[in-house]
Amino acid sequence: MRKAPLTVCVVGGGFTGAAVAICCLSRLDRPFHLVVVEPSTSLGRGVAYGAHHPLHLLNVRTRDLSVRASQPGDFLNWAFRQLDQGENHAGLHDGLAHTFLPRQLFGEYVRERFFEAVEGRGDVKLKIVNAIATSCVKEGDRFTLRFDRAGPLQADVVLLATAYGLQASTLTGALAPFDSLPPERINGAGTMAIIGSGLTMVDVLLGARRDGFQGKVTVISRHGQVPRPHATKGVVPRESGLSRSKRLSSLTTAVAIACAAAEADRTPWQAVINSVRSSLQDIWQGLPVEEQARFLRHVRPLWDAHRHRLPLEVHGRLQAEFNEGRALLLRGQVTKVERDGDGFKLTVRRCGSKETETLAADLAFDCTGHRPDLASPVIESLVSQGAASVDAHRLGLAVQPDGQALGRGGAPTPGLFALGPLCQGSLWEITAVPEIVHQCDAAAQNIAALARAGMREVELT
Repeated sequence: MRKAPLTVCVVGGGFTGAAVAICCLSRLDRPFHLVVVEPSTSLGRGVAYGAHHPLHLLNVRTRDLSVRASQPGDFLNWAFRQLDQGENHAGLHDGLAHTFLPRQLFGEYVRERFFEAVEGRGDVKLKIVNAIATSCVKEGDRFTLRFDRAGPLQADVVLLATAYGLQASTLTGALAPFDSLPPERINGAGTMAIIGSGLTMVDVLLGARRDGFQGKVTVISRHGQVPRPHATKGVVPRESGLSRSKRLSSLTTAVAIACAAAEADRTPWQAVINSVRSSLQDIWQGLPVEEQARFLRHVRPLWDAHRHRLPLEVHGRLQAEFNEGRALLLRGQVTKVERDGDGFKLTVRRCGSKETETLAADLAFDCTGHRPDLASPVIESLVSQGAASVDAHRLGLAVQPDGQALGRGGAPTPGLFALGPLCQGSLWEITAVPEIVHQCDAAAQNIAALARAGMREVELT
């Protein structure tokens, strides 16, 4: 008796979904069925590399990006071939390595690599389901998935790669960062308020300038931290000698001292942050939940500003906005957003004040950051039956490092994985390309071992 091929279902077709599909196509050495569930027709892009302004740049150098776990420089080599056209221009490859290319180009690269991986596996049957998964029920050793506009299907393995979920209205009532507005509304606006001061704020502010907005911008942020710049050229990680302390205060002091020592030695502080990044998942998991919560409350804004950096050119344009008075950074909290005709009224409490004030703006954007949608029907169905559980900070799902989901009792649920940004509460450093690809590859190796074990069982019977 021959067992039917394994069915692997990837829920979410953005970057994380494409990455784990590519890893499975590379790691599983037996025929299998691959199902990718993605409501849009744009595989591989997602929120990060999809509907952005075409001139929005990546915040990571070309040399540091790849969707292939075994080929770290793959995006660089792909981009070189696109631009070089076989001419072998001297220096172009090295120059590209330190360049920040458009995000849409990276999205096209991921999409191309996905379909190349599929074409290279004639023994794999691909099915793309353009629908929203509404439930996932574990029945025995398989899962039954249902959708809003497609028939149900069964899978042996389910990989949740929904990242930040479907883009919806914001919690504050302000415009979402990438809402499409008619040009005349942008050009005709005299004032803009932006809630939040991270990378998304930079996208919205500079994107509006490119689209013709010439008015005044007020950026409202509780901590007032804006993204720092990358070093002039890519830096080699500098060993920080960071101890595995379980106290947040000891860790933050050690990082600050290491950065100061690096600068004194004429080494950019970015080299220390890059070094800490490589061990951050282990550090995070070693911290008690209370210390993790303290980090989220007090340290996260400062860490994010240094960890998620801007290309020097983009950082210079942002600084010019503030230095030349076209933009104002206001430390405070937005407590309410109301529509006022075609404009907005924001109720703001400045830092250190008990009083509130009203800020009127023609445009208002909520750039406080993307969060995984734990209320999505497919995730709620898994949590309600105990197959998955929410992490202690409600940032995503509880998982092992390879993404295997932990059920209600804390034990892993065989065949169920949550990947990428869905794992931030469990692993913290899992929202950038290298860490996501590494995790996807570990998950694919786990699934390959599961498939081999299943085949051995069939042979024994």
